[in-house]
Amino acid sequence: MLNKILAAPVGQVENVLGEILYGKILLQIIEQTTVSPHQFERKVAISSNELPVIKAQVKFDSRKLPEFILNELLKKKQGVGSILSQNNITATRKVLSLNHNPDQSKTTREYEIIIDGSVWFTITEEIKLDNLGSSYNSRRTPS
Repeated sequence: MLNKILAAPVGQVENVLGEILYGKILLQIIEQTTVSPHQFERKVAISSNELPVIKAQVKFDSRKLPEFILNELLKKKQGVGSILSQNNITATRKVLSLNHNPDQSKTTREYEIIIDGSVWFTITEEIKLDNLGSSYNSRRTPS
């Protein structure tokens, strides 16, 4: 299950979670702040069955983004991957770190989203394995 999530193409994490968990996935923009005039930070939670499965922090520089992408981000309605997919922007992911901590039942990953050789976003995410497992099991348990 975890490997499918980690291998999901940029912009497809929500879809892959939906396939794995057989249910509705909710992405919420928890907070988006301006760190400096052109630097932004966004906190996101992706939940299933009312349990947070992935928490992410997204950093981006508004000077590196096309205006139409920045406008969508500032609306705070969609995730980065969805915005890129809707605009047919092909992106690659460069993983900077990946750590699995079974004692805390989580996996963390930091990566860059790269478009045309330029880093548009740096994302740090925490995948909560206990919540992922709970949500997975609840979708398979008869009511």
